[in-house]
Amino acid sequence: MRSSVRLLPLLAGVWASSSVAQEGPARLLGDERIARLEALLRAQQEEIDRLEQHVAVEQSADADRMRTEAMRQQIREILSEQEFRESLMPSIMLAGYDQGFYIKSSDDKFKLNINGYMQFRWTHYATRSDNRYLLPRRERDDRTGFDLQRLRLIFSGHAWTPDLTYHVQMRADAPDGYDFRVHWAYLNYRFMDEFQMTAGIFKLASTRSQLHSEAGFQFVDRPVADAVFGLANGLGVRFWGQLFDKKLEYMIDVANALNSELNRTITPDPAEHDNNPAILARLVWHALGDDLATWKVEGDVPRHDTPHLDFGFSYAFNDDQGDLRTTRIPFPATRLLGFSRGGFGLTSTNGLQINQFSWDAAFKYEGFSAIGEYVLRLVDPRRAGRVPFTPWWLLTGQDATTAQHGGYLQLGYLLPIPGLEDKLEAVARVGGVSALASGQEGTWEYGGGVNYYIQGNDVKLQADVVKISEAPISSSYSSLANVNDDALVFRVQLQMAF
Repeated sequence: MRSSVRLLPLLAGVWASSSVAQEGPARLLGDERIARLEALLRAQQEEIDRLEQHVAVEQSADADRMRTEAMRQQIREILSEQEFRESLMPSIMLAGYDQGFYIKSSDDKFKLNINGYMQFRWTHYATRSDNRYLLPRRERDDRTGFDLQRLRLIFSGHAWTPDLTYHVQMRADAPDGYDFRVHWAYLNYRFMDEFQMTAGIFKLASTRSQLHSEAGFQFVDRPVADAVFGLANGLGVRFWGQLFDKKLEYMIDVANALNSELNRTITPDPAEHDNNPAILARLVWHALGDDLATWKVEGDVPRHDTPHLDFGFSYAFNDDQGDLRTTRIPFPATRLLGFSRGGFGLTSTNGLQINQFSWDAAFKYEGFSAIGEYVLRLVDPRRAGRVPFTPWWLLTGQDATTAQHGGYLQLGYLLPIPGLEDKLEAVARVGGVSALASGQEGTWEYGGGVNYYIQGNDVKLQADVVKISEAPISSSYSSLANVNDDALVFRVQLQMAF
């Protein structure tokens, strides 16, 4: 480019000389022609200078880019050395609040989340004075009072890598006499979204109601059917994952026992649990909607503007040959200890083989929510007539497989009241349980209530009333004081979570 620019004055001079020779001596000496030629030469020289400056700038920019890229490469190589990087930029601690208080390292290797919630409850439990399950002529009075039904403190986060997470939840609930103890404690490692492993104490993969967050209920507590068929916590391992763009979720649990995390392996004889693990499996198909976090709670407080639909199936198996702490199951007490009593009795699953199936579905859209669940339990007295006798056989005389089943339907709707569209929710529930053995005994549950969401599920005020006929089990969490109570239960609860 520079050579071409420098030829321009020479060519211009030759052209000028040629023109002058042709026009003759008179015009060559003309002042006007000379002035034009000088102006042309000056313009050409200015253009040459400009082009030379442009070329110099381009060459300098190219050199700068090359030097910059070389420096960047050197920096990358230096920072790839972990020891040097940590000495140059030591990790510092960060803290704040994001759906819970957190403390984490600036390199994101470690994180601790701190959450908690409290449920302050008032209950009025009205029941008939006589109860066929209690001793003759012993009467029961109604009861009214306050409880801190659940008091929880939760520590969670990750260590070394975001793929290794942990969760420790402590409880001091009213049913435990406010003793502070471990509720959940587990580790989870994510190999990939499709395959993860959990180990420790966790909520077993049984009914949908069991897997809902206890801070996200629409009623003050779970339905009566779940008090019978819910399998609560266990100690063991879980293999789980999310397939097909997280549309299908699976869980496989292997635990010491159903409904208990307290059974230990190394104890003075006799051992606290047998050698038969409980095995559970659950499949969930997220048919509609992409907000998977919404299925942790029951209602549609966010008012999803697209339909969300879920289908679930679960299976649980346990061959209980001597677990110390085990599942309580109801049985029809038509004849107990030689007396005709009727109603339900309660016994353990020792000596029984349990196969339990459940089917469930849930739907949410524009503030409306619906949950339905059906559970079938097959009770097989494997040790009927053999020492050690199973308590079920001694109490019922049944040595054949017996079916127990139950379910519930629960609805909720955020009322379209101006100014309260996302605050006020009406809920309703109907459910039942049938225990079949040498006849039939059943119970029904009817309930309704209203929720006021002060700050979503974090701060809410709930009130409900539930009518229960012939309670099949006792459960502090489900407000069931005694088996066979015909109860009318009023509850008001204030919840605060952070």
